[in-house]
Amino acid sequence: MKGSCCSLTGPLTNLPVRQNLSAAVERALQSGHAAAVMVMKIADLTEINHWQGYEVGDRVISTVMGRIEASLQNNDFVGRLGGGHFLVFLNHAQGREALVEHAEALLAAVSKPMQIGVAPLLVNASAGVSLMFEDAGSADDLLRNAELALRNARTGRARFFSQDLQAHLAGYAEVRSALVGALERDEFSLVYQPQVCAASGRVFGVEALLRWQSPALGQVPPDRFIPVAENVGLMPRLGEWVLASACRQARRWRAEGKPLRVAVNISASQLDDPRFADRVTTILAEHSLPPALLELEVTESMLVGDVAECQRALHAIRNAGVKLALDDFGTGYSNLAYLRHFTFDTLKIDRLFTNAITSDSLGDGLVRAIVAMGAELGQEIVAEGVETAEQAEALRQLGCSRMQGYYFSRPVPAGEISVMPGIGAAGEAPSLL
Repeated sequence: MKGSCCSLTGPLTNLPVRQNLSAAVERALQSGHAAAVMVMKIADLTEINHWQGYEVGDRVISTVMGRIEASLQNNDFVGRLGGGHFLVFLNHAQGREALVEHAEALLAAVSKPMQIGVAPLLVNASAGVSLMFEDAGSADDLLRNAELALRNARTGRARFFSQDLQAHLAGYAEVRSALVGALERDEFSLVYQPQVCAASGRVFGVEALLRWQSPALGQVPPDRFIPVAENVGLMPRLGEWVLASACRQARRWRAEGKPLRVAVNISASQLDDPRFADRVTTILAEHSLPPALLELEVTESMLVGDVAECQRALHAIRNAGVKLALDDFGTGYSNLAYLRHFTFDTLKIDRLFTNAITSDSLGDGLVRAIVAMGAELGQEIVAEGVETAEQAEALRQLGCSRMQGYYFSRPVPAGEISVMPGIGAAGEAPSLL
């Protein structure tokens, strides 16, 4: 016997679904058997409605509901929570392992091609799952936990709620709250990590790195706050602040007779802004900084999508005289294709390869190939993450002439850069090694 399907009474309420869930959870509690709540999301529904019309979107919803219903057992049910979100109540949860199989089978069924209109239509789905007794004991808690798990589920996969996930999400909320107004309160600062010529030890440039000292949370690592800043839409403003601050400091070094090229990481949201190239040139003019003393770093993941639009933005930036670097080279997908579509002045060898050169021959071969390719394309190669003398020497032997890492210097405040030996864009200097 199949479960019954609940639907919304209106666009702003899912009361029947919640009532059915509360009643089902109460029955399961009284009987003492385990149950589970799954929240499934159809990621493509908004796009389908936009490009193919709401009639097609409604037929997708109906098809998804039917496919879910076909897999349900007695006293299970499915209801639509709104948009592309569906709630599935599984009355008899036979343990986490069986639920994984059931959830992924449901996702596979939902994601099969749909014959709606002339051409088959594919949708992408993901799901979050919460277990009664193990994760929560009330309908509201089960639903909330399943929704939390869904937020961290990859497309095509089911994610189960856990206490670790709850702690992670609590930490996310904490960072998100502390970020509000942090830029206005002047809580951010920049540190700089030197980039050196291997042969002479000359410091030819620096990478600007963002730091956040929160009064509430203390020193927050970038890998903790930058994803949150991206998600809440803060990165365009924060990225512009970084760019302006780095250019201001580069101008000061130049005025001191120490012209250093400063590398600044840019975010995907900045690159997506059609006005970004204009903002870069405006900031350079405001700080009287020659474009050649600025390098913008992008990662391969930022170039996935509209190749033509990325080309337009990066071409405009490079035409203005600003250098472009491809960061973490070799760790993404189709990286050789990126070199065909985009023109970069610098390739930065990821620390993953730097760490491997002294431990296996494959690491040596990959670095040698990247260096040779860079020479053929007229690109500068900078190895990141150099931490030992052995790595530095191995990189030299492989033909890599420029390096960055803790072996030379940790990221430091601007004042410490100013007093380092061997600073300048030309000439020889005492070695830092």
